[in-house]
Amino acid sequence: MPPRSLVTPRVLATGTASIATATTVNVDFGTPDDVKVAVGTNYKPGDRLVVVITASTAGTTDSTSFSVQDAPDNGSGAIGTPATAVTTTLPAAAAGNQYVVIGVDLQPGRPWLRVRATRASGTTDTLVIRAVLLAIPANL
Repeated sequence: MPPRSLVTPRVLATGTASIATATTVNVDFGTPDDVKVAVGTNYKPGDRLVVVITASTAGTTDSTSFSVQDAPDNGSGAIGTPATAVTTTLPAAAAGNQYVVIGVDLQPGRPWLRVRATRASGTTDTLVIRAVLLAIPANL
């Protein structure tokens, strides 16, 4: 396979979170916690965005689901009011270790992304979550 046909994703952000109770947590990508996808070295217009989530636990009791939100800039360089992002179909809540890949369609005027984990009930398992946001060049 020639090198130019290989997929060359660029890492935009990496983040972590853990969830142990019936709640919703946001993945922490570092200051300011959420990710502002801006045109620059790692993101170019037309790139496809993919969130890859690995979530691990020793338990198999409590189910957790994942979601992505987007938001406008609040005018001060921070995230505005988030809403459900346009994504590929999200998997149903599941228990145990999870491996999730979510395609995200970045909407005009909504450069901020937030990745969330939600547990409806249960406090038996602690799930450790790692998320990577990748930009895949549009020409691939």
